[in-house]
Amino acid sequence: MNNYIKVKIQGKNIHNYIKWLIKNKIHINALKIINHNELNIVTDYKNYHLLSKYSKTYKITIIKKYGQIRLFDILKNNIVIISSLILSIIFLYILSNVIFSIDIMYNNQEIKELISQELAKYDIKKYRKKKTYLYLSKIKNKILEDNKDTLEWLEIEESGTKYIVRLVERKKEINKQEYVYQSVIAKKNAIIKSIRAYSGEKSKQINEYVKKGDTIISGILTKPNNTNIYTKANGLVIGEVWYKVDVEYPLYYQEEKVTGKSKKVLTMYFLNKEFAIFPYNKYKQLKKQSTLLFEDNFTPFKIAKEKLYEVVIKEDIYTIEQAIDKAIDEAQNKLKESNHNITKINDIKVLSKQNNNSKIKVSLFISVDENITSIIEIKPSEENIEN
Repeated sequence: MNNYIKVKIQGKNIHNYIKWLIKNKIHINALKIINHNELNIVTDYKNYHLLSKYSKTYKITIIKKYGQIRLFDILKNNIVIISSLILSIIFLYILSNVIFSIDIMYNNQEIKELISQELAKYDIKKYRKKKTYLYLSKIKNKILEDNKDTLEWLEIEESGTKYIVRLVERKKEINKQEYVYQSVIAKKNAIIKSIRAYSGEKSKQINEYVKKGDTIISGILTKPNNTNIYTKANGLVIGEVWYKVDVEYPLYYQEEKVTGKSKKVLTMYFLNKEFAIFPYNKYKQLKKQSTLLFEDNFTPFKIAKEKLYEVVIKEDIYTIEQAIDKAIDEAQNKLKESNHNITKINDIKVLSKQNNNSKIKVSLFISVDENITSIIEIKPSEENIEN
């Protein structure tokens, strides 16, 4: 970028000054005579000191600067404002990429402490940099795998500068309670889809709506003379149950896979620049594990031993419709993982959808076939028991 200046020259007999410019072969980009004792010219900034040589009887005033020198003047004159603006942008960027709180949506304090400790193991805690969606997904699966006896389902959702953690605690397996006399009841509200009564008497029909606790297969059999026979009812009841599920899915998705290729290298760092001590062909895409060998506290210099892993990065950009389809698939998988009594997903309706920056948030109504079988003990009086 060339540096030019526009100067005003004032003095007697301005034409003599023009002759002096020509004699000294000073390049002039533009010249304008204002009057007999005033002249404006545009010339290279490097000529400014030459113009001043002939200024004993002429006054030289810079009117305007062009090029880098103008930019430097603007920066110099506005250094406080520009510095404040840059610092504000950096500060806002840092704030927007830092997590200030983690809300674990669960009442059991013991479980909350367990989740906090698990998240901290993977550097997910307050005042740390936000993690990528891919990283959070991997950590979620890792925590579930490490605590499969305690956790049924886990979700980590980013909301502004905080993480919201939702979970379902795994119910410990309890030996199936068997009673001498019992009835089969509905575990939850549903429409009955099928009833298999192995013993006892059906008291509900297919396609009938039942509420939680309603008797479906009774262990009380009534004889023609209106006396009761008590027995142990057994069976399997499948009902249509409904769920409302909220799920988020990114419009931009990135997945990183390690190819299995790796190599060890020594690397020198100086002034935030990276130099290979021993030349090597870099992988096009990689991740690395670094062990610091040497660091000087007085100079920005260090040496590290690094292991490089070649990775392949798969990137997908989804339309809103594609993201909704992905969100629906994810909701189905989560529902099946969190409830092993579900035998079939019947229908899914999108209740609402919201485009939240780089994510789509979808609210779904899901109809499923589910095992709603539960039992309840019958305690007849001694005189009513008939074998």
